[in-house]
Amino acid sequence: MATAPATPLRDQDRAAAARLSGNWLTLGTEGLLTAYAPADGAVLRWTETPSGWGAVERIDAPGLLPVLSVAQGADGYVHLIGLRRTDTGTDKQHVELVHAVQFQTGRPLLGWRSLGHSNKIGPWTGDPATAVDGEGRLCVFTRNGGTGVSLRIQGATGGWGNWQDLGDTGTTHLAAATDADGRVELFVPNGKAIRWFTQEKPGAPFKLAERLETRAAAPGAFSAIATTSGTVSLFFTDEDGVIQVWAPSRGMAPRPLMKAAGDGPLALSRLTIDGHDCTVLAQEADQGQVSFAAYPAEDEEAGGWWTHTQTGAGRTPLALQKRDGSGLIAMALSSTGEPIVSRQKTEAGGFALGSWKPLR
Repeated sequence: MATAPATPLRDQDRAAAARLSGNWLTLGTEGLLTAYAPADGAVLRWTETPSGWGAVERIDAPGLLPVLSVAQGADGYVHLIGLRRTDTGTDKQHVELVHAVQFQTGRPLLGWRSLGHSNKIGPWTGDPATAVDGEGRLCVFTRNGGTGVSLRIQGATGGWGNWQDLGDTGTTHLAAATDADGRVELFVPNGKAIRWFTQEKPGAPFKLAERLETRAAAPGAFSAIATTSGTVSLFFTDEDGVIQVWAPSRGMAPRPLMKAAGDGPLALSRLTIDGHDCTVLAQEADQGQVSFAAYPAEDEEAGGWWTHTQTGAGRTPLALQKRDGSGLIAMALSSTGEPIVSRQKTEAGGFALGSWKPLR
């Protein structure tokens, strides 16, 4: 299961700026899409119906900051992780992470439930990264007050374990993905190296498995996805602006793929193109320009080439989703906060995307 990009962490005093990460364009078990976006005190939701897209819904959540991470499990359940202000009786901007879940397309959210703060009490410390394991447990990772990484894991019956501290300092990005065996893998750079954490089985504690002595550029690509063999690959931008692919289960050396299109987050997806299992990349090349590339999965030596498209929007989060029968759907949020979409031209063969259009 792919995860959309974990975006570069911001200074604490910018927590009010709208932020969106994770798989925020989801596909329900009935084949219908849903898109989510953060707002001050609410979540915005666009739901597809058999006859087309419905109007935007504002799902109020008092105290919610416009910071949202979305993850979806193999069971189709959609998990939302938000950031909420807490009243501590002080003038400091204390916050807590909160969790809500949607079990079926278009249905109400169940929650919000407080997950607290990795330091018990404190200000914003970093955008969360999320992934769902093979048994439906949500794993939530965030930078803590010591600039290390903390996590909470949802229990099999819906409760939550305690916060765990994975240590280290200098954390910048976070990326997580679930492998074919249902285990979540976590990648954490600190400016000098990238650490790789794994589980022995779904729900088990995270342990440091390997450490890659390299520097990941920030801002830049830092996203993970399970590819054709079921192993997880990390895509990151190095200091020379090249996207490198590190798949520890396939070898300890990172593999250069191609020059990054820009310095923004990277959206990833798997897609069958002309009968071949491929990895698709999307990255903002410039304000209003989104670039796409595809290459045979796990064959980094084949390289990739960018195709540029114009969205007409400024800086925008990106999401990719594939649907049987209609290929790849790319979505971005325009400068007005409205979703725009580009759809694969499946009738043309190969990999080509149409122009960007509003939902309706």
